Amino acid sequence: MKHNTALTAFFEQNRQKLFAYLVRLSGDTHEAEDVFQDTFIRYAQSYPDQQNPALLFTVAKSIFLDGRRRHRFSEMPEGFEPTDEQSPESIVMCRQAQNRLKTAMNSLPQEERELLAMAGGEGLKYDEIAKAAGISVANVKVRVHRARQRLRSLLEVSDG
Repeated sequence: MKHNTALTAFFEQNRQKLFAYLVRLSGDTHEAEDVFQDTFIRYAQSYPDQQNPALLFTVAKSIFLDGRRRHRFSEMPEGFEPTDEQSPESIVMCRQAQNRLKTAMNSLPQEERELLAMAGGEGLKYDEIAKAAGISVANVKVRVHRARQRLRSLLEVSDG
């Protein structure tokens, strides 16, 4: 495969958002890394002349779901690694919060998890999510809002 400068720049522009999406979607940095690499390889092979973030995320989602179907991953991730500056209490509290969030996210339907993963943090814009999900921007806004409400209520129940 020849070197494509435009495609390389496109990958560089989208790598952080894509990786963050995959970590949120999978809950496991190792699995996210594998899917991340496979996504760029498949995208470069299949769409060498296109620079479409929605398509990139669709490819990533497809690879992730294919992997889940094949391997049926069931092991929960260990969470983020603590830093030396954190106290033992803050590490425990952080891990407990992460576990509550993972449990709540896993309680959501797959579609809602995917939408939240795409919209969360430094995620995609609503129009990019709409293209990736094949729905209107207005529908994305409504579904993301409802998914966030459902997640919030699940977290409140687990805190109560």
